[in-house]
Amino acid sequence: MRKSQLPHLVRLLDDQTPAVREEVLKAIESFGPTLDRDLESLNIRLSRDEAAPIQHILDKGRRKEFRSAWRGWFSLQGDKHRLETALQTIVSLQDGATAAQELPDLLDNLAERYRAQTTVPQALELSQFLFRKEGLAGVEQSNYLDPLNSNLVYVIREKKGLPISLACVFLLVGHRLGLSVEGCNFPGHFLVITPLESKKVLVDCYNSGRMIDESDLALINARVSMKDLLQLECRSHDIVARVLRNLVNAYNQTGNPANAKLMTEALSMMASEASPSTTKNL
Repeated sequence: MRKSQLPHLVRLLDDQTPAVREEVLKAIESFGPTLDRDLESLNIRLSRDEAAPIQHILDKGRRKEFRSAWRGWFSLQGDKHRLETALQTIVSLQDGATAAQELPDLLDNLAERYRAQTTVPQALELSQFLFRKEGLAGVEQSNYLDPLNSNLVYVIREKKGLPISLACVFLLVGHRLGLSVEGCNFPGHFLVITPLESKKVLVDCYNSGRMIDESDLALINARVSMKDLLQLECRSHDIVARVLRNLVNAYNQTGNPANAKLMTEALSMMASEASPSTTKNL
């Protein structure tokens, strides 16, 4: 089957005749793992609904690409660069390489819009910009297990995400602005650590980017002190590992064992590459 026939086949995916749709699916399946790249080379962008009939074909190719690309971020220079590249690879698995390429532009755009409204960037002010003015918010509990909540392109576009995915947006936009913003690997509710004057404070991205002090810890069921929480500052390795664990659970709960297995494999790859300094907060 020639690649030039793909536009015609895609148009027939929603044909009203079952026999036609069956033959179209057989023809599209013949492209195998290269289907995603073939569609992208022809500038064919399918919505989630449009892609649903061929999602199983796309997923096979994307899993193969993921396995090939995953180790690529391990040796990159710069902690935030490693984090962003790992998260791009996850976007590529879920939505394809073209979608993954949108992530840097989306983050750049947020940084530029914030920079345009301030003279001296400040982390807490950026938090208010992202989680109040821009409206990025915690996803509803009813949709908490959707794997797309770990997809930063989806999170930025839909303005909904998990605590850790919203925190990653904060970290990566803050990095573009030269701000000191780091993750806090608090179990059950990922937070952000950032300086305020002569001290460090915690920010809860899931709850409108509010600053947390000692009196607020009960709201997130913390049984530790602020001092203890600040010791949980973490870097890209810990953040990515936590995202993968979330995805293992999400894929298992939503009936995608192949992707759950792939996320487990990705965790194993990270463990084999880890050094004592990268695993101290796990």
